[in-house]
Amino acid sequence: MADPARTYRQFAGQGASLVNLVVQSYDQILNALYAAIRAMQSHRVEQKTKDLNHALLLVGHLQNALDFEAGPQVARNLERFYNLARRRIIQASAENSAQILQQLAQDFLSMREAWEQVEKSVASAEQAHSANSAPPAQPSPRPAARRSPYGSAPPGPSHDPIDWTV
Repeated sequence: MADPARTYRQFAGQGASLVNLVVQSYDQILNALYAAIRAMQSHRVEQKTKDLNHALLLVGHLQNALDFEAGPQVARNLERFYNLARRRIIQASAENSAQILQQLAQDFLSMREAWEQVEKSVASAEQAHSANSAPPAQPSPRPAARRSPYGSAPPGPSHDPIDWTV
């Protein structure tokens, strides 16, 4: 897997917002969870383990990126969610339970939708602010950073919806 810090810098340099990167991470977690469910159903233990380890790694990266100064309450809530997600992944692996993974995937889908709403709200607020503001004397090379429980990043493109059917 690529170095997460380098990947973040690459996307940030291309204008991808931090919220969009979180949504993309959730997409990868969902892909790994659904792949593990399919591996369980076809009795491919090694593939299930690989997929669940990937999901655990991604959850760990999200958890390590939390910024408790930018949004302490939200960061604490996300930390609890990620701790629970990690426990449930391990439990599902030990019990070979596709049902636990399916419920966890639903939880991540709900969280993903919430992050998409955050992205839309921030984009709307920025558009309203831009429409009400006089144009700057000189264009800045990058838009102003915004704060989230993951820190700051410039705004970027929205993420296309993905079909999550198993």
